Amino acid sequence: QQNIGYERLLATPAPFNTVLWRIVAMNKNHYHEGYYSLLDQHANISFHEYPSQESLLEPLASHWPVERLRWFSKGFYKVSENNGKIIMSDLRMGLEPDYVFAFIVGSISNPHPVPAASERYQSVRDWSRLPAVLRRIWDTNAL
Repeated sequence: QQNIGYERLLATPAPFNTVLWRIVAMNKNHYHEGYYSLLDQHANISFHEYPSQESLLEPLASHWPVERLRWFSKGFYKVSENNGKIIMSDLRMGLEPDYVFAFIVGSISNPHPVPAASERYQSVRDWSRLPAVLRRIWDTNAL
């Protein structure tokens, strides 16, 4: 119903259960995240759109860490920039904006992306959304 175009689609159980499912629909510049509970009374899924700055990877396409993370994530990743660092995050494990596997693969330099040695991106985990995720099993308005 939301007319979301996508190139890749992922459906996976949400954290700590198999009743709630997380759906990720990806296209080149965005991805959409939605949830469906086996207890929902309807089949409508409300999606939220998030940007992915895929263009930052164009100059880094042959950089081994980028190639490896594209392969490892099976194409389900987002690209973001934070304080001049180019970050690739595997969308298969985690919830927006906190993902288990996120790596710095480059940096912005004068103003173009340049390769960097792959380094795990350390972010502070925000667990405050977890209760809402669990509530979403029964309540379609929880997320």
